[in-house]
Amino acid sequence: MENAENKNMIGLALGSGAAFGMAHIGVLNVLEREKIPIGVISGASIGALIAAMWGIGLSAQEIQRISERLKRKLNIMRLLDFTFPISGILAGRRLRRFLRAILGENTFEDLKIPVKIMVYDLVNRETVVVDKGRLIDAVYKSIIVPGIFQPIIEDGRMFVDGGILDPVPVDILFKSGAKKVIAVNVLPGPKNICERNMALKEVLKEEENVLRQGSLDEKICVHLTKFFRKMFTPNIFDVIMTSMQAMEYSIAEISCCRADVNLHPVLSDATSIDFHLVKQFVKIGEEEALRHIDKIRALTA
Repeated sequence: MENAENKNMIGLALGSGAAFGMAHIGVLNVLEREKIPIGVISGASIGALIAAMWGIGLSAQEIQRISERLKRKLNIMRLLDFTFPISGILAGRRLRRFLRAILGENTFEDLKIPVKIMVYDLVNRETVVVDKGRLIDAVYKSIIVPGIFQPIIEDGRMFVDGGILDPVPVDILFKSGAKKVIAVNVLPGPKNICERNMALKEVLKEEENVLRQGSLDEKICVHLTKFFRKMFTPNIFDVIMTSMQAMEYSIAEISCCRADVNLHPVLSDATSIDFHLVKQFVKIGEEEALRHIDKIRALTA
């Protein structure tokens, strides 16, 4: 392949992280402005979706506009189709329709930049690289979180979220001919979790002040907020996503050590389901890429 023979080919690894993955868009914005030539992209989970969108020729701004369809929490709720919880609590049909509206019937052969999508086979306990067939099939397999979505069963295999064992797929880029790699890990680390907990303490402190000194309407609002927080926190989504991301972060850190440029854009006071905070995620992604812009430019030398 021509790309594999390119001695200066740069690979881009986009990691998993649910809503945190919106930060990938900010990184792509900077790469486009700087005209950094990416020869191959890999992606896991949300990173797989954004890699596929960029691979078919959508610009970072177009990807952001599509993502902003979820800026209202009600729009996110419309993607949830609950089913009898045998192998997952969501059937995933609505999510698949959402993906089809974005990716259509495009295949890997239609890509303008080669994309490698990671999925995980629960039966054989191995990561599988998908780079053939329809993009929607590969992306859907890569983003279905086990326990939340029903897995896809094909040919004796059971496919789920590709981030389980390879959350930031760096190695596949080197195997695909990349000589330099940019890795983007959007998963929150211990420092980010500490910052989030400190911010939450400030919120709770402010609520106590309102209960002591606020108006009647403000006090009622705080009481309702505390009631619903107690009722729905933690919920099954929080438990599964937090557990997975804690594990994935450690694996991702090891993978990113093998990359030439390691980006870690995280919005500390957000959660993995805050898809409505698109602009904030994009901004943090841009800022992180710009902090490392000299290293990124050096890859093209």
